[in-house]
Amino acid sequence: MCVAGDVSDDVNEVERCLKEFQKRHDVVAYTFGNHELWMNRADTEEGRRDSREKIRYLLEMCRSIGVVTSPTLIRDEIWVVPLHSYHHKSFDVERDVMESVPPVEVVMNDYRFSDFGDLDMHSEDVARYCDGLNDFGWDEFLARVERRHKVCSFSHFLPRLELIPEKRMLFYPRLAQASGSVFIMRRIDALKARVHEENIAHCFGHTHFGWNARLDGVRYIQAALATPKEWEKRPRSLVIGDFTNASDEPLCVYDGENFVGDDKSAMWSSYYLSNPRTPENVELAPHAREFVQRRWGANRRSAASDEPKAPLPGATGRVL
Repeated sequence: MCVAGDVSDDVNEVERCLKEFQKRHDVVAYTFGNHELWMNRADTEEGRRDSREKIRYLLEMCRSIGVVTSPTLIRDEIWVVPLHSYHHKSFDVERDVMESVPPVEVVMNDYRFSDFGDLDMHSEDVARYCDGLNDFGWDEFLARVERRHKVCSFSHFLPRLELIPEKRMLFYPRLAQASGSVFIMRRIDALKARVHEENIAHCFGHTHFGWNARLDGVRYIQAALATPKEWEKRPRSLVIGDFTNASDEPLCVYDGENFVGDDKSAMWSSYYLSNPRTPENVELAPHAREFVQRRWGANRRSAASDEPKAPLPGATGRVL
């Protein structure tokens, strides 16, 4: 089982959750998300001075209970490859939308709740540091990967911009600036070069959109648990195949022979199968414009009224 982060900012809850997964699955693999790296009172009381020390604590805790945090070959068949990562603003290379929205540092809580000491969160420093956690044993691991092997890598953050809707579609158009890392894609490219075509898939999280797309020979999958409120307001943008927040099991990505196929469709990835991305179009879609103007425009409503009148296009109904 692959756990792609954002379990909790409470390290004890992360451990409890991973141990529960171990009761149900032979192998549990994990990488941290941004929420795990938020600092809280318990971290201070237990001597963790910043988010880097929290990462070290989490990885050591995983080692002590037998949770996988580095590349592991299962049944001489498939490599499970956790890719540790963090987001950086330069991941977003597309034009901003026309409407004015606050900078990512104001909107995203990571900039308030995380603390990386002397590393600059406004640059690529943190992303480079987290990517460097993958270096130990990396070359030796790549040398062991055979062409016949399958590879399932996973990260919390996005490896490429094509895995998030265009800015004009989003309630917060600068979301991509806190969503991905180019360093993940470099790792995936190295893995792709080692195996046969169609023998690699990459799972990711963070953005809370169901996703299943094949790009440049790699299948990319997101099956977000999300929050109950999100499943009420926009279920269609979260569903992937028959997976919902009420599913008894995690989404099956690999069945012992093949990775999940195109039959496990998801709203946004299906949309882009027949509609090319047009990042040069910087005019917000109507549903996004209504929300942006109401949230951040001159006639901004009170915080209590900031809920969008409607979720993403077509995302009506309730899936429970």
